[in-house]
Amino acid sequence: MSKVVTVATVIGSVLRTHGVRTVFGVVGSGNYLPTAALEAVGAHFVPARHESAAVSMADAFWRTTGEIAAASVHQGPGLSNAVTALGEAVKSRVPLVVISGATSASTRRSNFLIDQQALVESVGAGYETIRSPETAVDDVAAVMQRAHDERRPIVLAVPIDVQETLIEFDSSHIPALRERPRVVPSAAALASAAKLLAAAERPVILAGRGAMLSGAEDALVNLAEIINAKLCTSAMAHGLFTGNDRLLGICGGFSSDMTVETLHAADLVLVVGASLTTWTTRAGTLFDNNPTVIQIDSELPGLHVSAYAAVAMLGDARETAAALGTLLPAPQGEPHRDAHAGQRNLTNDVDVYTAEAGAPLHPGEVTARLETMLPHERTLVLDGGHFIGWPVRGLSVPDPAGFVFSSAGFQSIGLGMGSAVGAAIGRPYRTVVLACGDGGFLMGISELETMVRLNLPIVIVIYNDGAYGAEVHHFGADDPHVDLVRFADTDIGAFTSGSGAKTVTVRTLDDLDVVKDWDGHRDGPLLLDVVIDPTIMGEWAAQDFVGH
Repeated sequence: MSKVVTVATVIGSVLRTHGVRTVFGVVGSGNYLPTAALEAVGAHFVPARHESAAVSMADAFWRTTGEIAAASVHQGPGLSNAVTALGEAVKSRVPLVVISGATSASTRRSNFLIDQQALVESVGAGYETIRSPETAVDDVAAVMQRAHDERRPIVLAVPIDVQETLIEFDSSHIPALRERPRVVPSAAALASAAKLLAAAERPVILAGRGAMLSGAEDALVNLAEIINAKLCTSAMAHGLFTGNDRLLGICGGFSSDMTVETLHAADLVLVVGASLTTWTTRAGTLFDNNPTVIQIDSELPGLHVSAYAAVAMLGDARETAAALGTLLPAPQGEPHRDAHAGQRNLTNDVDVYTAEAGAPLHPGEVTARLETMLPHERTLVLDGGHFIGWPVRGLSVPDPAGFVFSSAGFQSIGLGMGSAVGAAIGRPYRTVVLACGDGGFLMGISELETMVRLNLPIVIVIYNDGAYGAEVHHFGADDPHVDLVRFADTDIGAFTSGSGAKTVTVRTLDDLDVVKDWDGHRDGPLLLDVVIDPTIMGEWAAQDFVGH
């Protein structure tokens, strides 16, 4: 039955019908009405302090729940503030909807007037606008369908002169979302790949984000059993195969020596849903011994950028892995067991690191101590910076939903604070652990108020080296201009102590004991300003700028 409603009400109703139950945003006059309409139909609105953080929150919400969330921003500067987080979501293939106000079509002199479509498309996001009141239902449905199919953020621009227009609306006529088709390679291609897999003596299966998105874990584990293969993941798929005896850990810059040795010895690598970037391949060195590389990807660009694949197949990760399994003989005997498997999620034995007497803390020993204190049911959120290797190698995660790498795609620092909020709201029963540098934390510090206001149980671990550490290690501590990226000692705990968050400056390992007391109450955020030795360079940093 139809009724007369505003276009803003239509927007809220269509998005809610298509599963949007959470919206993060900074509300201004341009996005006030559609945001209020979403809340009116039952969506949970989370006010952020900055538009970039709002998009990062929606991004992390999807990564931890698999549900498309919405971000809502004002037109013009509100949208431009969100562009960096949009770029990260694009490069990490995160589907979300960004509701943006838009100036009226007849407006030529508004302070907010910019070419929003060009801005959004410059970082690879999609852009749709409400073309007219009469097309509003189809326009909003198209945004949801595109986000779902294209696995990237789509901005829905809503001109302010349209939002209050009255139209007839029948909620029973909202188009349903279509399922994304799953492509399977041809029988001939599958047979050829299966023959190579059957002949391999030392195979390794490398699973990336595409394998995770496809739900391919069980099919890949079964395939590994059949061909007696080791398993590893890209950094983006960290947490996939957690607890599996065959798991080597992360493939690439964060690999342990054991993982590197196994990959160098491999005679075949089956790459599933990973784009083989310079990070994942260690600037190509992981394939120095020329194994046969079979690559499976559901997106043509993912296949086209690879210089390593002898065989490239366009196909959905789960369906292709399952199809390959049917073409190979069943494994004989007992399932494979590996006595070292439990060590491989925490690679490189970070617990052997110790600081010299009287020196600042070693980030490795801090990470190892935190691993013993933090709850297993956790979501690890990473900001960007030199420090990232310590937590990604030293803090375990229970599954892929327990890992949010906020700088993996665009490599921007400062997105972690917003991501931590989105992760905490997406999985409230898990403790969120945000690992960040002092630079990234201070960029996103406005969201500390959001964490306190919402009483979110987030442990913020700041690896404080008093610098933009990646640049220090890139250019060298003795470079004559390196002071451009160094700062005077910043007592972060001192100026955040009045925020309402429990704050502790950590100078000794014993100072970390506060985590035990906090975990018993989980009352709001806990901020650990960990003063680390700025001279220590992670071994992964040597490849950070190769090819960039």
